[in-house]
This record gives sequence, structure tokens and C-alpha cells, in this order.
Amino acid sequence: MVSCKQKETQKMEIPEQKPTTELKVENKIATEQFVENDSLAFALESELEKFALQNSMFKTASKAYQNHHDKTVIDTIKTLTYDKSELEFYKSATWEHIIGGIIKNPEIVLSKSLKIGIQKSTLENKLKTKITSDLVILGNLEQTSLFTFHFENGILESIKFQGYFD
Repeated sequence: MVSCKQKETQKMEIPEQKPTTELKVENKIATEQFVENDSLAFALESELEKFALQNSMFKTASKAYQNHHDKTVIDTIKTLTYDKSELEFYKSATWEHIIGGIIKNPEIVLSKSLKIGIQKSTLENKLKTKITSDLVILGNLEQTSLFTFHFENGILESIKFQGYFD
């Protein structure tokens, strides 16, 4: 059986097209070069800690910090600053240890030659490694002691230290 009635056509809605704007973003992704050298990382950490704690050029600020392992114990976070550089120490009743910081002043010298303003070749000689990046990370195998050397135009701009903190 055939009907003469036509089916009512359905109206299709066309969504309004909104204008789009193209945004171009230029990403500058710095590649990192990791150099594993346990003995040098340990020596630099130890030297930096000793230098900071024995040098009067630093101003010290302290704040209380609740111990993670024993909530009844209050330890201290010490911040040592000199101009554009800042180092942080964790101090308990029985020991004190550097946990992080950033060096941006050439007056802070590590291993007799590593300081702000040096050329890449100086770090290459110390690491005995060809540097292929502007971001060089020196660390131990467990990566609990990391020094990040940041270069701009072949000149060292900053040294960031990240130590183990539990």
C-alpha cells in the first residue's frame, strides 16, 4: 500500500560558526644534560654547606618546622641569603644539613673554579665531559644531590642545588 501523504521534512539546525583566532606560541624547551658523578656531587654539596655555615656574608632567617617522623619535635628551616643567592638548611637537635638553594653571585665559589660568570669550558674541564646543553645537571646515582648549572650564551648564570629532604 502506498500513501500520497508526504512526510514532513525535519528542519536541521546549523550551528552558528564563531570566528576562530589562531594563536602561535613559541616554545623554548631547554634540553638537559645529566652527568652522574657521585663523588663530585657529594664534594660540592659538602663544600657548599661548609662555606655557607662558616661565612659571615650570609644573613640568616629561621622558622619552626614540625618534624615529619615525630610530631612532638619542632625542627628549624634556616634560610641563608646573600644578595641574589639563597640557601636552605634543615636543622634538628642533633644535626644540620643543606637541602636546597640557588647561587647567583660570583662570590660563592665551589671547587676553586665553579662560580657565576665562568664559561662552559671551565665546567667541562671539572666534569671531564663535553657539554652539549645550556642546562647541565650534576648528580649522584640516586639523584638525592643535584646541581643544575644554567648557562646563557655560554656563560654560567646560576647554580641550583637540590638535596635530599625527608
